[in-house]
Amino acid sequence: MSLTINTNLSSLIVQKSLLNSTKGLNQAIERMTTGFKINHAKDNAAGYSISMNMGSKLSSYDVALDNATMGLDLITTASDSLDLISSHLQRMRDLAEQAANGTYGEDSLNAIQSETDSRIAEINRIVANTEYNGIGLFESVSDVQVVTGNFITAVSQLSEEEALAQGYTIIKTADDLDNIRNDLSGKYILMNDIDLSSYSSWKPIGDEVNNFTGEFNGNGHVIENLKISNSTEDLVGLFGISTGIIKNLGLENVDISGIGNDSGAGAIASVASYIDNCYAQGIVEGVVAGGVVAGLMDVTVNGAGGTISNSYFVGKVAGNSYVGGLVGLSGGENQTAGKIENCFSEGSAYGGMTGGILGCSLGYTNIYNSNSKSDVTSKGPNGIAGGLAGYLFGKIENSFSTGSVTRKSNVGGLVGEGDNLILTNCYYDTISSGQTTGIGKIGTTITGNVNGVSSTELNDLIENGILNKINPIKGMNIYGQNFTIQIGIDSSDNSKITFNTEFSFANLSLDLTSADSARDALSQIDDYIKQINEKQTELGSAYNRLDSAIESIGVNIENLTSSQSTIRDADIAEESSEYIRMQILQQASATLLATANQTPSIALQLL
Repeated sequence: MSLTINTNLSSLIVQKSLLNSTKGLNQAIERMTTGFKINHAKDNAAGYSISMNMGSKLSSYDVALDNATMGLDLITTASDSLDLISSHLQRMRDLAEQAANGTYGEDSLNAIQSETDSRIAEINRIVANTEYNGIGLFESVSDVQVVTGNFITAVSQLSEEEALAQGYTIIKTADDLDNIRNDLSGKYILMNDIDLSSYSSWKPIGDEVNNFTGEFNGNGHVIENLKISNSTEDLVGLFGISTGIIKNLGLENVDISGIGNDSGAGAIASVASYIDNCYAQGIVEGVVAGGVVAGLMDVTVNGAGGTISNSYFVGKVAGNSYVGGLVGLSGGENQTAGKIENCFSEGSAYGGMTGGILGCSLGYTNIYNSNSKSDVTSKGPNGIAGGLAGYLFGKIENSFSTGSVTRKSNVGGLVGEGDNLILTNCYYDTISSGQTTGIGKIGTTITGNVNGVSSTELNDLIENGILNKINPIKGMNIYGQNFTIQIGIDSSDNSKITFNTEFSFANLSLDLTSADSARDALSQIDDYIKQINEKQTELGSAYNRLDSAIESIGVNIENLTSSQSTIRDADIAEESSEYIRMQILQQASATLLATANQTPSIALQLL
């Protein structure tokens, strides 16, 4: 290398080394002070991008962890409130059990009723005021507005918009109802209760020539004051002959009397092929041939058996021939058997072939899960009387009767006369019926048997779930909300857990002022407790899922943090060694730079 004055190459070399060592020293200082070996994209472009994505996910997982924890708190709040409701229901059940004993006077029963009412009020307060973070957990979701209705199955009422969207024609007035006869194949729905007081004698909708073939949805509403008297119609009722669908309809204060025709009458229909979740209260009497209340009167079209389900009648029905508390005549061929299911009657039935539920089966008829409390009386020399059915050709399952049965012969606590009977889990009350025989007269064959039990034994069968006593409900209030907890970091279904706090109660109302009503209240309270327990099970399952999600999120956070640390975090031992190395190089470069700067002066000495 030449010895020059103008260019000091040694100094330039040392300056470059000093610059690099200073740069390396600064980088080591930055990494040790931040703890990261990647502080800028220029440090490691790919590593920086991967690290930033991981950091974003970690932040989201932290929020998801908070979400899941808040979900647990929400469920705990709802569950604790349901525990309080359960404790009140249990105390109310104890009170009902106490009142049902029949050893308490009026003052004592009133005291029991007073405490029950107070606890009902407290349950309503808990439902209305339970909230989490400003959200009402048991806000009313759907309040079925049934003012006077008492249906066996809760009715989810359709709004006008929903009904129109489903193709219904809206019925709001008595005149609208009367106009149905102008289009017997239409699809109709009630939008409110209707009073028929303005019709002194209602003309049935549909007759033998022109049947009603459409659909009539009562929508959980009630038609009041149906009156038919001195009618010249052969088949009378709200509907005469219906081969269509009638459902979710209540009739109250029915008065069908003074009928002189030779066919029949019924509150809902005289002849019908399908009735579901309907009821009637009142009087149907005075017909020559028979009476049908809230159900079938005769065999429907082409001999096919009709179906009546979730329906009941409370009141008086009377006639000269086939009289049933619910159905006068029913039946069909084996393949098209008439069916009565989840039905009951209460009141009185008086006629020739008479039963608490069914008067007579013309063809094969099946009765399932039904019961009668109607007092049955048969008249005439050829009369037949049964607590559940007068004459039956068919099957009875899981059914019972408790009303009195009056007749000298052809009389049974459950069936007056039966042919080809198949009986399963059938009972009658030997005390209230006044009968010692379950079936008065047996025809060809019988499979199974009828069990005669005392009133106490029958109540035990109901309480133990062996028999089901059907109780109507007053509208169904659905409380609660749907919740979706975001426990993941994307928008997929796997990133959320959905549950709801919904449970349903009929309008809480318990009558414990008599032993009989207290016994009825026991099953109602049991239904409430069952619903609360089922909801607690659902909430417990959701709690466990969220708890598991929290553990899973923790695992994800741990693994992702470890991966991000591997990519981005600085190794302090390595960086401290690099710091010392760069510091030494910097000091060496500084020392040598002073020497290199003297090189031009050496050249001057040669001049």
